[in-house]
Formats: sequence, structure tokens, C-alpha cells
Amino acid sequence: MKARGISDGPLAVLDAGPSGLIAYLADGRPRACPADDLHGLLAWAVNTPLGAAPVRREALPPAPLLVLTSTARARLALPADLPDTPARHPRSNHPLLQQVRAIGWQTDADGLGPWTRLHPSTGDPACDSIRLAATDWGALHHDAWNLPEQLTPGELAATLGQYTALVRTPLGPPGACGHQLMRDLRPPAHRHAVTGALLSVGVRGALTMPVDPAPCEAPPGHQLASHRSERDALADTDIDWWRHPAPDEADRAYVVCLAVNLLHLAGSNEIRVTDGPAHHVHHPPFDPKRPGSWLIDLSAVPSHPMLPPAFAGTGLAWHTTPAVAYAALRVGAEQLKPVQGWLRSGPTGPYLAPWYDHLRLARLAVLERLGINATMEPPDLLAALADLPEADSLQRALLHALHATAQDAFTALAQPPTQPDQAALTTWPTPKEPTWRPDLRAAVIANARANLHRKLARTSRSGYFPLAVAGDHIVYATRTPHLTEITDTPCSDFRIGISPGHVRPIAVRPLHWYTARCAEGTNPAQLLKDTCPSW
Repeated sequence: MKARGISDGPLAVLDAGPSGLIAYLADGRPRACPADDLHGLLAWAVNTPLGAAPVRREALPPAPLLVLTSTARARLALPADLPDTPARHPRSNHPLLQQVRAIGWQTDADGLGPWTRLHPSTGDPACDSIRLAATDWGALHHDAWNLPEQLTPGELAATLGQYTALVRTPLGPPGACGHQLMRDLRPPAHRHAVTGALLSVGVRGALTMPVDPAPCEAPPGHQLASHRSERDALADTDIDWWRHPAPDEADRAYVVCLAVNLLHLAGSNEIRVTDGPAHHVHHPPFDPKRPGSWLIDLSAVPSHPMLPPAFAGTGLAWHTTPAVAYAALRVGAEQLKPVQGWLRSGPTGPYLAPWYDHLRLARLAVLERLGINATMEPPDLLAALADLPEADSLQRALLHALHATAQDAFTALAQPPTQPDQAALTTWPTPKEPTWRPDLRAAVIANARANLHRKLARTSRSGYFPLAVAGDHIVYATRTPHLTEITDTPCSDFRIGISPGHVRPIAVRPLHWYTARCAEGTNPAQLLKDTCPSW
């Protein structure tokens, strides 16, 4: 495939007009698309200057995206429904795949799906591909994009174009885009699969080799987890905890729920990562700069009965480096005696730091369009946040997509294989993807829990202890229905704001509502997290 121009932008949304297909570009321009079948569509896309520059110059440019509306899908005579899983396999005999092969193209290993990558049979899928997103097959409205249902094709193209300018050209659900963005910002060197030509030189700190997780880090379903007992899995999880109000809290009239902005993203830039496998060692001295997992008993670390436990699990358990580092801050590293470790040697670096910066700035840019900025005083900011549900729906959809891009990307670090020939396996091997790193996801979760617990402990010095915590949502008993009762106390470690790690108000309820939920055995923070609208 010849080198592409990019003057028509990164994507096109195709819709059927009276006399043929119309391609709506990201900048608002419509263009005629003289295609009436898949062959014609791909030929048009190859000869149209669709594309985008790479996120950084050392990376490969993203593939152009073609979004097919219902009418475009029908005009191209493509199936109305996504084939069942066996028929999606790239070597299946489904008529659509037979058609693709007959015109000299093929899918990647993921086969057919709501988002499908096609490339010439003699090309390199990493750099010669075109992405198809079929809305009838579940792309965009059913995979965490949360776009308004009645968008015109032009509005859809403009919205996706804004997302591209903020993040990258979409290639799937927002979490998949966020996961790929990690690689875009730390690209490895790449040679063309067919010609062998060096197409990108890569950067230091890139993840270059697929590596097996340590047995304790392997997610459920992985081969290394198939014969593992529950206590041999990593203990680190988000906080899920609640308690009944103490006597001195029972006379407070309200409970307020706050949420930490992008809890997992907030501390991800601190995580040290190395490009290589873990090695098993016995009785290692704890080193907070060494990535890996440690078998250690942290139950001796002091805890307060009105605070959630600082560490998940009890007794001897596997914890990632950030969790053990937090324990070392509380009791001193010399008190910690790991029994075993799965540790990674070699140079380490903050692999996610540029990714964190990229998404933080993208989010701030969208909030700025919504009239919210980081320089606002708390009363003005709270008023603006209260008005957010009535703000521009497309910008709110972008904000939601950015949250999903950040949060769901961590899930993608450990997700099961998506290839049709592996999806049904009871146990599956390590995906051949250097950025499939469940240890990195676990470290991010552990660091987020440690950072949140630290803030809860510091805030408690002002006499305010949390009643309930569910991940990034926290409930406090208050005398007034205002979050500022917590944040304005001298020792509060929570700050109202819009940056990752800052907090925002979610809901206010009477105290008796909280006690009724406790009587039901329900975590009230989880209930508010599940039922209150999120921005």
C-alpha cells in the first residue's frame, strides 16, 4: 500500500444518500463515496487521503477509520447482524470473510467484530490497515462511548474527530484506545512484516517483549492460574468497606458522598515498570524501587477501627511493590520480612507518565469547553459542576469517553484474549502483546488504594472518618449537606477540583438513609456509585 496523505483527516462516517454513499469527514466536509460494495469501499479508502499523524514521531501512524451507519451498511450489502463467534474467525467460511479474501484483503487475528481491522494480504497489519466500525454491530453506542443516540453523521464525525485530536484515532471501545495510547507514547521499534523495512525507531522505556505474569499475578482463566489456590493470588484490590455510624456520628443529619477523579489514573505516573519477566526469589529484602510481587504478612501494620484496612487480604499474602512500600512508610522497611518474591530486574522507568500527562491535558481541555477550569474558586466550581448535566451533550459524551479511556485501559492490561479461536478456551496462554501486563494493572490498583488510604487517615485527624468506601466513592457523616465541611477542615487531604486525584460531590442523603442501607447489609458507597450519574 502506498504512503497515505492525511489531508482529509483521520476518519469518515459513511451514510447512504439519495444517489450513493456520503462520507462525512471530521472537519465537517461531506464527500461522495462511489462505492456499492466492500471492495469499492476499500479501494476508495486507499485512494483517499484519510489518516492522522502519529501521536509522537517515533510511533506508527494510526489506521484510518471508516464508520458505517445503518444505511451505509445496508447499501454495501453487509450483514445486518454480527456473525456468531465461530464465524468471526479470520479463516472461517463466512460469506463476508470469503469476500474479503477474494479481493486480496484479510482481517487481523481478532477476525470480524464491531470494530474490524482489515489490511491487504501482502501488507503489514500494524501499518497498512483500515478500521471499520459498524454501528449495527454494536460499535460506538454499545461499548462505553455513551454518545447521544440521535447524532447526525456529520455530528458523529465531528465528535470522533475531537476525540482523535485529544487522544488518538478510535480503534475500538475507549479502553482499547487508552491501552493502545500507552504503546503510541512509548513505541517500540517496528519493521514491516513483509518488506522488513524499519518503519519506526522506537523510544527508550518501550515494552518490547510479551512476558508471562508471575503465577500470583495471572488473571483468572490464564494457564498459570488454573491450579492456583485463592490465597496464592494477588491480594491487592480497591477498597470495598463500610461500617455503622459511631455514637458521635449518629447525631449528624447527613451523609455526603464524594468521588475521587480518576482514582487509578491519579497515581499511575508514579509506577515503575521494567521490560522483562519476573524471577522467583526466597526471602528477598524489600526494595521499593523494584517492581514485582512479594509474599508478606502485613497484618502487623497498625490500623484504626474507623478506617478501612490499608491492605487487602489477611495474614501471609501476595502484594505488589506499591502496597508493600506503603506498609514500609507506616512501620519502617526494616520491619518487613518478605518470604518470597516474583521480582523484575533491569532498568525501570515511569512507563505511564507520558500517558498520564496526555489524558490529564485532554480531560482539562474538554472541561474548559464546558466552562470549567482549574483556576475556579470552590463555590464557582461547585456551581459549574452542578450545572454540568445541562451542558453541551457532545462535550459531556467526550468527557465520559475520556474517563472510560483512562479507567478501562487498566482493565485491558489484563483482559482475556479476544481472538475467536481462544475466546472459548477454559485456560489460555499469555497474549502475544508486550503491553498485556496484569502486573502493571495490579500495581496501579495497589498504588491507588495506598494513596486513598493515606488521604483518609490524614483527614481523620480533623475528626472525620469515612463511613463507607467503594473504590473511588467515599461517604462521610456531616452536620451540613455540603462537601466543604470535609474539605475545609485543617487536616483534610481532599481538595475539590478537576484534576486526577481531586474530589467532586456526588450525592447527599439523610443519615437515616445510610443506616437503612446498613441494615440491609449493603455498602451505601457502592449503591451511590452505581445509581448516581457520573460525569
